[in-house]
Amino acid sequence: MSPHADLAARMHDMRHGAADLAAPVAATLQRLRAVLPAQADAAQTMLGRVLAPLHGSCWPEVAWSFSRLTNTGLPVEFAWTSREAAVRWTAEVAAPEVAEHERLAQAAQALDWRGDLSEWFAHQRQGRLKFGAWASARHGDGLASKLYVDLPEGRLPERWRQAHPALDSALMFWRMCGVNPDGSVECYARANELDLNGLRGLARATLGDAEPMSRRLMQVLPADDLPRPSGISLALSADGQVRALTWFTFAKAIFRDDAQVSARLRGLGEGASAQVYEALASGPDDGRWRHGMVGVGADIAGNAWVQCGVRPT
Repeated sequence: MSPHADLAARMHDMRHGAADLAAPVAATLQRLRAVLPAQADAAQTMLGRVLAPLHGSCWPEVAWSFSRLTNTGLPVEFAWTSREAAVRWTAEVAAPEVAEHERLAQAAQALDWRGDLSEWFAHQRQGRLKFGAWASARHGDGLASKLYVDLPEGRLPERWRQAHPALDSALMFWRMCGVNPDGSVECYARANELDLNGLRGLARATLGDAEPMSRRLMQVLPADDLPRPSGISLALSADGQVRALTWFTFAKAIFRDDAQVSARLRGLGEGASAQVYEALASGPDDGRWRHGMVGVGADIAGNAWVQCGVRPT
């Protein structure tokens, strides 16, 4: 194929992919394209494929407003982290009429999953689900995909519950797990009674040192304690070793409005990471919260970062 023909085909694919996406999603990708053009193009193509089943919904009037991912029901959320420059997204994989117990299989198919999910299918059969499963990807130096698996009744599978004492705590209600192709996971919980001292103790128990997370928390928190409830996640290797701890809460629980969130988060990223945040956060104000969860994470190597979810506008 000639260079001109290749460029024409690429531009056709970009236009076609954008046409298949909700306008706020396409607009956000266009802003991201100014920072990370190849990654934004790849995200657009992949999102077009993942979201394709929504176009065939028998409930077209709700297909783009039913999701638990965002406060408006839009079935896509973008994410930002100060630790790297990448295009990150999470999305629904099936139309609203599809049963929650069917969504994990569809998410795996959407991501061309190669890992073993039998443990997660078996666990989901043990109770009622809230959202079933979501597909997620990070477009950075390469592509990394993830499945978010809904957990019934706040319980982890037995193998993961035994991996660390924190995972078997009665104070944690486990909502979902992010499952990676290599078998590693990130387990997410609601922690109703967690305060700042408790979080520092959890960081010492899981990471060995609370200071990196504490320093980042002081850059984000506008108050001297955590809101309640908060959330935490623990990232574990495939053999159950803790690799990272993240604390998070809804932005609206600690900030007055989106402008105050942006004022706090601007400057916490560097270089292209800061530009990615600007691209996500600079969409038009539609009168609703655009920032979702805001969080602070740290890993066993002593690195710490800030992150947030942003609804496309």
